[in-house]
Amino acid sequence: MISVSVAMATYNGQKFIREQLDSLVAQHHLPSELVITDDASSDKTVAIAEQFATDAPFPVHIHRYGTRLGYRANFMRAASFCTSDLIAFCDQDDVWSPRKLALCVKPFRNPAVLLAYHNAEVVTEAGERLGSLDYLASAPMTPPLSLCPIGWNTPSALGFTEVFRRSILKFSDLRELSLDYNDLRAPMAYDQWVFFIASVFGHIVYIGNALASYRQHGSNRFGWYPPLGFFSNFPYLLDDPIGRLDALRQASQRCAEILEKTRHYLTDTWQQHATMGAARYRFLADLYAARKRLYTSAVLAERVKAFHRISSTSGYRPKRSWGLGRKALVRDLCLDVPAGHLLRSDQA
Repeated sequence: MISVSVAMATYNGQKFIREQLDSLVAQHHLPSELVITDDASSDKTVAIAEQFATDAPFPVHIHRYGTRLGYRANFMRAASFCTSDLIAFCDQDDVWSPRKLALCVKPFRNPAVLLAYHNAEVVTEAGERLGSLDYLASAPMTPPLSLCPIGWNTPSALGFTEVFRRSILKFSDLRELSLDYNDLRAPMAYDQWVFFIASVFGHIVYIGNALASYRQHGSNRFGWYPPLGFFSNFPYLLDDPIGRLDALRQASQRCAEILEKTRHYLTDTWQQHATMGAARYRFLADLYAARKRLYTSAVLAERVKAFHRISSTSGYRPKRSWGLGRKALVRDLCLDVPAGHLLRSDQA
């Protein structure tokens, strides 16, 4: 049987943690261990976990710290203590379906699979359904470098839906070099990082079953917002993209630099994936730089050149294919950019 550790990072979670812990006991495929790293909680979170550990059907390792690291580093710390072949991130306030681990470990019979993630129901504090995470779905299985997790609303995974091979952690020392494109002052979040590494070096499996209840309440570190579909283009057309484009460029460039560093201690196929991944992220950084020039240059010829740079390299292809996507094209065609003139010239 494939072993799987559960990595739970906690902070002042006394209100919901017991229900989550009980859902771990109800798993059809029991975890081989539960690792809890508590980030200086001031409530009864640790006491509840310790009481649970006394009769849990698997080992529970609790690490309590007096100085806060924040959720990003605390989840990575929890994963670092895990010893199983697979690791499942676990929030303190959700509820897992009994089938979650059983379904999530199956794809790893294929040694090329590095990560699996699943759909989830979004629920209120009382358990009433709000929606689902199916808008984050990808193909059932995607090969290396077929997904790009950098950009607006690109396919990715929330941490509590991820199960991944522990071998991914050999890259953990490089995470501090990464940049979160939502906040350039911080490295990638734990789930962003794991998804990034898995998407470069291995296959990713998506499971369409809703295997957890993602609870929304007043203390969520990050909340859920329902997707707006194509009509989200309209507010997108009105905001200022320049700072956002520069953040995406910097984050993509840093991904390329990280992958170039990994090549020095990788061999064979993994080294090839690192080389190809670095090239793709540099290409993506160049697209974001060109699009920023398209909006910032006061010289018409430079703006024409920037648009041509993007369109001639198929830069507006879908984001899942390492492009800027249709929303970018809609915006660039609608605003004061000579794209319409170029398209008419091409058709003449």
